[in-house]
Amino acid sequence: MTGSATKPNPSAIDALGEAISHMRAKLFPFSFLGWLTLAFVSLIESCGSSGGGTPNPGSQMGGKFRPPSFDNPAQLIEEVSAWIVSHMVLLVGVVLVIMLLSLVIVWLRSRMIFVYLDDVATGRFDLVRPWKQHAALADSFFGMSLIVQGAMFILILLIAAMGVLFIVWAGTRDLGIGAIAMGIIPLAFLFVVSLLAAGVVNMFLRDFVAPIQVSRDIGARDAGGIFVSMFSARPGLFVGYALLRLVVGIAVAIGMAIVGCMTCCIGFLPLVNQMLFQPVYYTERAWSLRLLAQLGDDVIHKVIPPPAAAYEENSSDEPTGPIDLSAIDFDKPYPQG
Repeated sequence: MTGSATKPNPSAIDALGEAISHMRAKLFPFSFLGWLTLAFVSLIESCGSSGGGTPNPGSQMGGKFRPPSFDNPAQLIEEVSAWIVSHMVLLVGVVLVIMLLSLVIVWLRSRMIFVYLDDVATGRFDLVRPWKQHAALADSFFGMSLIVQGAMFILILLIAAMGVLFIVWAGTRDLGIGAIAMGIIPLAFLFVVSLLAAGVVNMFLRDFVAPIQVSRDIGARDAGGIFVSMFSARPGLFVGYALLRLVVGIAVAIGMAIVGCMTCCIGFLPLVNQMLFQPVYYTERAWSLRLLAQLGDDVIHKVIPPPAAAYEENSSDEPTGPIDLSAIDFDKPYPQG
């Protein structure tokens, strides 16, 4: 069930203008505690894809560290394999810790996506209420995010592994630089495309699937199916939105870099950055909500607190007209019981 009628000609540019107006109406006059709350929420929400470092697979034998030799690929593979075997327990522990931290970050981000979405839609500065109110929807979104992002991560990892194996194989065959480049360029292209695809999919999940969940009070799987139908019906609209969002993002990043340098790099501190540029982040979050409203899913009117309902008087409580006492027969006994 949608919250409003579909606009005849939805436009990402018009939605951006509506988002700016929404930001002006909700963020001002300035509230320090309110902006600080929003800055904290949006900061956690932006921690979507954090990667952990992995140990450098150098060779450590006989208590002395020796960097691997790239002149002999076979020897390199042998030394790396020996290092992995000798440090298997450490590697497994590091991988488990990284996986656990990644799960916590993705879960926390999923919750904060719905908190920030609710705050932007309603114009409030809440944390606890939307955290509890949208818990079930956020957990469903978390499950879908794990599946989608996990699949994209495996794809990217496989492409990277293919590139490394090809370089090692080419080294054993003494191929020239030209031949190696001809083989590695397609893999590098696939790697970049897969990274871009992962970013776009993650953006669509956050910008559209999560709001559709709130608008229709459904799980992430059903919301994803609805978004796919929307995309199939208007692919140009969503592609244009993604491209326009990219252009605006580049311009905003340049502006943030200039301001950060002008503030002696204080503006680059995460929480300070979120406070300084909260109108930008707020507008960006409201952008997709306004676009969805044009398509019939008005998330803002779905979650905004309804006005106090007017007191509806019962018809039996309505004031009566003047009573005609002459029509009453006072000699007639009053019925008992």
